Amino acid sequence: MLNKQLISSIIIIPTIILLSLLGNWQVDRLEYKKELQRKIDINFLLPPILNQDFNEDLNINEYRKIKLVGDFIKKVNFHLVNQVYKGEVGFNVISVFKPYQTHKYILVNRGWFPNSKKHKRYNSHLLLNDTIQDITINGIMRSIKQKNFLVPNNEPDKNLWFYLDPIQMSKESNVFVNKNYYLKINNKQESTEKKSGFAKNKVHYKHHLFFSVTWYFLSFILLMMYIYSYWPKRLSGN
Repeated sequence: MLNKQLISSIIIIPTIILLSLLGNWQVDRLEYKKELQRKIDINFLLPPILNQDFNEDLNINEYRKIKLVGDFIKKVNFHLVNQVYKGEVGFNVISVFKPYQTHKYILVNRGWFPNSKKHKRYNSHLLLNDTIQDITINGIMRSIKQKNFLVPNNEPDKNLWFYLDPIQMSKESNVFVNKNYYLKINNKQESTEKKSGFAKNKVHYKHHLFFSVTWYFLSFILLMMYIYSYWPKRLSGN
């Protein structure tokens, strides 16, 4: 039979390794988000992309500011569901926008709305009204990510979209939308940025430092407990 020391070693040592790996993972996430924030800061200093600069071949940096004048395609609103904001489940309204002076179309995230029925009349909002023309939208360019294998498949017939699919959305809207980027309307303005109409994206990354220290600390404590409980007994047995 296995003795207690061997059983405890089989359990404790892998746990120590796992906690250390979790700490390393949090450090990697911290560095990734710090680098992402630096990228956002650099791109935010660039002038916004305007109608005359917008084209399919443009190598647009993600988080680049963009200011377009044009029209939303009427009655083309996709519901990106299962979006949580401040603990409440809702959906993001994704529409198709045609900038003037171009023959291009782009998906626009027009904002989050709760699932409650009284909020579903989002067209009453000035920026969300399909009947208003010559709309100026300020936003940030975001790249369209590949579907994660954990994300459910879209259900276009029910207008339930769990991820952005520019190819399918092009079919549903009968226009070809940009397949690489979408525009996220940025209505939140900081006091120092109201004149420009843009608010800088902020990446929250400091919590990763807390979690990494926590995992490393737990790993260290468990290691000390293991050494204290095991090695003195082994030495005394000799």
